[in-house]
Amino acid sequence: MRAFFFVSLLLLFTTTLPAQRFTFTHITTDDGIGLASNHVTSLHQDEKGFIWIGTANGLQRFDGSKFIQISTSKNGGDKLMYPRISQIVPADSGKLILGMFTLRQFGIFDPSTFIYKKIVLKPLRKIPASSEYRLWKDSQGEIYLNVQNYGILHFNKKDNSFVDDNLFPLPKGWALNTLAAFENKAKQQYWFGCDSGLCIYDKRSRQMWYSRNNPANLPILNDARINSNVGKIYIDRLHRIWLFGYPKWGNGSQQYRFCLDSTGSSYLNKDTAGLDYGVRGSNDYRHIFETKEGDLWIYGLNALLNFDKNAHRFDYIKSGTGNDNISIDYESVFQILEDKEGNIWLATNQGIYYTATGSSNSSVVNSTFTDKTGPTAINDIMELPNGNLLFASGRRGVTATDRFLKSINIPWYTQPPPAEWPQSLKDAVYQTWSLSIQSTTGDVWTGCNSGVLVIRNLETKKLQYLHPPEFNNSRIQYITEDKQGQMWLATQGGRLIKYSNNKFSVVLEIGTIIYKVFIDRQGWMWLATRESGLYAIDPSNGKILQRYTDDGGWNSLYSNTGTDIEQLKNDQIVFAGGALHFIDKATRTVLKVQYEDGLPSNTVIRLRTDEKGFLWIVTSNGLCRYNPNNKHITPYGRRDGVVLAELTIAADYSTSFGEIIFGGSNSVIMFNPAMFSTTQPPPDVTITDFKLFNQYLPVDSLLSKPRISLKNDENSLSIYFASLSYRQRDKLTYYYKMEGIDKDWVKADRSYFVNYSLLPPGKYSFKIYCENIEGMRCSNVTDLNIYIKPPYYKTWWFMSFLLFIVALLVYAVHDIRVNRLLAVESLRTRVARDLHDDMGSTLSTINILSSMAKNKVEVDNGKTTEYLGKISEYSERMMDAMDDIVWSIKPANDSMQKITARMREFATNVLEAKEIDFNFNIDDSVNDVKLNMEARRDFFLIFKEAVNNAAKYSQAKHLEMRLTMKNRKLLLVVKDDGVGFDVAEADGNGLGNMQKRADQLNGYITIESQKGKGTSVNLTIPVV
Repeated sequence: MRAFFFVSLLLLFTTTLPAQRFTFTHITTDDGIGLASNHVTSLHQDEKGFIWIGTANGLQRFDGSKFIQISTSKNGGDKLMYPRISQIVPADSGKLILGMFTLRQFGIFDPSTFIYKKIVLKPLRKIPASSEYRLWKDSQGEIYLNVQNYGILHFNKKDNSFVDDNLFPLPKGWALNTLAAFENKAKQQYWFGCDSGLCIYDKRSRQMWYSRNNPANLPILNDARINSNVGKIYIDRLHRIWLFGYPKWGNGSQQYRFCLDSTGSSYLNKDTAGLDYGVRGSNDYRHIFETKEGDLWIYGLNALLNFDKNAHRFDYIKSGTGNDNISIDYESVFQILEDKEGNIWLATNQGIYYTATGSSNSSVVNSTFTDKTGPTAINDIMELPNGNLLFASGRRGVTATDRFLKSINIPWYTQPPPAEWPQSLKDAVYQTWSLSIQSTTGDVWTGCNSGVLVIRNLETKKLQYLHPPEFNNSRIQYITEDKQGQMWLATQGGRLIKYSNNKFSVVLEIGTIIYKVFIDRQGWMWLATRESGLYAIDPSNGKILQRYTDDGGWNSLYSNTGTDIEQLKNDQIVFAGGALHFIDKATRTVLKVQYEDGLPSNTVIRLRTDEKGFLWIVTSNGLCRYNPNNKHITPYGRRDGVVLAELTIAADYSTSFGEIIFGGSNSVIMFNPAMFSTTQPPPDVTITDFKLFNQYLPVDSLLSKPRISLKNDENSLSIYFASLSYRQRDKLTYYYKMEGIDKDWVKADRSYFVNYSLLPPGKYSFKIYCENIEGMRCSNVTDLNIYIKPPYYKTWWFMSFLLFIVALLVYAVHDIRVNRLLAVESLRTRVARDLHDDMGSTLSTINILSSMAKNKVEVDNGKTTEYLGKISEYSERMMDAMDDIVWSIKPANDSMQKITARMREFATNVLEAKEIDFNFNIDDSVNDVKLNMEARRDFFLIFKEAVNNAAKYSQAKHLEMRLTMKNRKLLLVVKDDGVGFDVAEADGNGLGNMQKRADQLNGYITIESQKGKGTSVNLTIPVV
């Protein structure tokens, strides 16, 4: 009896706390993914989906799996290394304006070019050294800089500076609070908070309104409570005006937190419920953030609050260092960001926190309880008709919460158990294991230890305490109802008991624990047992229809012990027996899905199907979902807001509101499966990084080009990719193909990059797309064109050059051959011409003279002798000519030494016969001269003609011959001291032939002579 009153008293006076509405994932420097500092001050998501992070150690970019440190010192820009980034504001064309307030520096960074340029401050007067700064951007894209104790500077895009153009003329002597600037787009106004009150700049009238200049007679400007040190202004989508500040009337130490209606005349005190949590002065509300769904967040120093729409009040999210895996530890929250999917990111002094959804009303609820705050030792869950939830506790009996898992006090045990019961049975009343409601009576059945059954009528609240002998003092493990309204109970001892017509009867005795009784849509009853396999029973007679065990056959179970049973929409029975089993009872076949098939663990414990037919599974490694349509298994963890799934292994339930609940020990998770489903395709895959060997290249700059061009030895690369959906990231499957290497699409493993090593030169196109868990593909295939240049010896220009050289060589060989043929032909022609000209004419003359001598031989001996003499002369001349021809074409005579030797020999023979003294001087440099066959012959014949003329006609006593080289020219001088002649009157063929031969040598010849003063023949020819 005392135990009954103790438990009732405990339930009555239990202090209830709200369930945890947000589950935070914590990212710190210890995670090994590259966060530069736990002191994170600013966040921004760009159009592509990257999260930009401002930290105490510089600027970073996050793609969901890793942080990339941003530093640059490129030509054309300034140096950006690792300063503390206090604020990030988006500018035009994807550029980022960075505020480094501790350094009093500002700059603009272009991710596409990796160029950073400093922004110059151009105030009209000196900015106080103690001033604080705050950047903000209006709806027109104009960027402003609030400077404490100075005013407002405007960003001039043309000269990249913040200038004082006095756009917002504050009242004289009023000091601007840096955080207090807000644009009221609906009214075309800018609101500013100052130390002396509120200012409103009206764009239409171009006037600044305040307490002493209020032409519109705005009530808010006439309110003395407000017009004192306004520190923060925000107007939400409901047009409520939120004002925070430290008024002078409160000694400046207590922060006021007001909410007014859209006119500013009425205080909405109900809307500020919960804002006064904690001791005033220990926290500072600095910022207000409103999500796309209209949820309000307030944050700052020791402050983080969210408005609970169900409770209509603000919940203070307390900082704590507990080990519950769902809390948040912070001293300062610097910024809150809502990403494109509605997820919330928090920048704090303890790192980055992330919660899977921006609206707490659609979050995963992770709740942990103590004996003072809710159900513990949870064994079963059931929903009451009014939506409240009952929990069967192994220590506290039946406890209750509302549908949001907030503990409520329902005096369940309105009367004590029978007085005659022994203490063991009385204690067993509060050792509950199973719950079920009887639809025909509305009674709630509770199965307890020792075969105790407690039945409570919801209307009368009366209890029945039963201890039927059929239960054999064994724990009532499970209770359910069939379509005929009969109640079925299973015991720890292995008995299956039916309650029908107001009596209990044992239908089947297995001899081991029956963990679950499941009745399928066809009316079959399935039993999950300990070490005895899976049974299918005919409820009408208790006959075993089918049984599946671990018998070692191809159709056997993974384990004989199973804890849960479900049925899919295709009527397959699903059995949780270690692995996941899909049983077709028509064909009696078993399909096992195990760890190697994608199951998180081979310890499947709880099963529950949702309204769409998806199967939700709790394993020893957490929660996952099985999609019967595409056979995909998708795990859910901290990123999705699921934290306590590993603990919720004892019970499961589907509520009338569509939520699924898993419970166990002192933990419960509850979620609406629809929040994990999407009707939208995932975002297109983004190339997040490009690594060449071990060096990252700026990917934005690379992607701005039509293709990436690499040298022939830059052929080992890594391509990093991600669909920038932080909620779906782990639920996406990627398929890629490198055209030119991969023939088919390749399914990516769990990493988000692919390596290609030693690619041969050529053109490649890397293509990639992704699919979500619903089988939906992203809208477009992302492609990246890569060109690896060939080595120079494989380039088209080099091959063309080689072909040109080969063609040139072929042409040269052909030209040489042709020239040789032409030379031979020319030689033959010249020889034939010479033979014809010299020999032919000489022989003709000899022939004529011979005929004349023949006619005169008997008549005139004198004439005959004369003719014979001439015949002899012409014969000798013909022999000399023939000798000259043979000598000139003989290759052995190509050297200059041979030429000069022949010249000396000829001169000796001719001049000694005439008794003419001579000198023949040859410079040594002449021996190096090379003359071809034609030049050699012409040169020698000119010399020969000059010497012959001197011997025949000059009557000289001495002949001087010189052969020298000067300025790469060969000089020949033949000079005599004879009688001379008048050059102008000379008409012999010899002089003409000499001039012709000199022309053929590309030289020139001069003949200098005067009567009585001798003759000089001068020949000059160029040589190589």
